[in-house]
Amino acid sequence: WSPALTLSKVLLSICSLLTDPNPDDPLVPEVAHMYKTQSSRYEETARAWTQKYAMG
Repeated sequence: WSPALTLSKVLLSICSLLTDPNPDDPLVPEVAHMYKTQSSRYEETARAWTQKYAMG
């Protein structure tokens, strides 16, 4: 953590990662592979997980 990092900068970075993910440096390689090779399945899975875990 750096004093130069403000809450607004952290939130902006999170928004950037959510809108433009980097599949070449993934946290979960299987998800990155799906993102790169099966975009419709990736979108379907992302919607389902969002519904389940973020919206109850």
